[in-house]
Amino acid sequence: NADASTTGESALISMNNHWIANPGTVISPLLTPDPTRPTVCTESTAPATVTSCATPAERAAAERYCAALNNVVSSQYHNCFDDVDPAQLYEDCMFDYCADPNLACDTMKLYEDECRAAGELDFTSVVDACGVCHGDGSSCQPSCYASGDPHYKTFDSRYFNWQGQCEYVFASDCRGGGRRANAFEVQVRNTRRAALPGRQATVTLAAAVQLPMGAGASTVVELYRTVANNRFGGSAMPTLPYADVHGNEMTSTGSTVRVYAGSVGATVTFRGSTIRVTLDASSPLLNNTCGLCADANTVSADDAALSQMHNHWIAN
Repeated sequence: NADASTTGESALISMNNHWIANPGTVISPLLTPDPTRPTVCTESTAPATVTSCATPAERAAAERYCAALNNVVSSQYHNCFDDVDPAQLYEDCMFDYCADPNLACDTMKLYEDECRAAGELDFTSVVDACGVCHGDGSSCQPSCYASGDPHYKTFDSRYFNWQGQCEYVFASDCRGGGRRANAFEVQVRNTRRAALPGRQATVTLAAAVQLPMGAGASTVVELYRTVANNRFGGSAMPTLPYADVHGNEMTSTGSTVRVYAGSVGATVTFRGSTIRVTLDASSPLLNNTCGLCADANTVSADDAALSQMHNHWIAN
């Protein structure tokens, strides 16, 4: 009853049959009837299941999968534990894993949402770019990112570090064997700045996205760590969400800006010092990119030669 007190909640929650929505009853269903379900739903009288883990091996597997929610052993979420108690969701995750691991992943996503809602953003997500818990980002569209003191992952999942302090071609439309005028391109500006006393760090503080605008024209979206400095075509950003007749779209959530180039099926996500480019499964840029993100040809073995051409990708 949302009265800020948990006293008496059990009595209300346990009135399961009272809250059933059936046709012709006090509570009428709001959803369109499903012909595959009984017209009138009858609540099961079976006792609630305490655990769905049938064997010690299943429970051990669930403990490993849900370990991030265990405030005794977790390192990923420890900064959030003081704000959001994970105990109940840890138990939920364990239960769900033995029933269906996909449900357990939903529980971990829920905890991350709760952390963000509480204002805690300093944690390591266990959810990859494809929405898979503990995945490596290879189960969906190829993506390339740079984060931190820049650490890179190419489209084909080769990881490398490069602390250069220039502006670079991050990912570019290289159909035909090379960069093309007014084509889709992402450039990044890496800047050295002071870190801990006596140390330096290089971070990506700005990015530029060249968007094709049809008829051989293009415009540039400039994205900065300070969102107020973002620019579109050399002027102030338009009101977001933005969409145009060329398939380009822009949205923002907090300090995160997403730019979608529909003509090439590429999404650029920029937040602070992290940038990611993701290609649609049908993007014409597959096997046709160049830059620090390499060539998106599903073969990581040839990425080293491309991504390590640091000086070649400098934009001067």
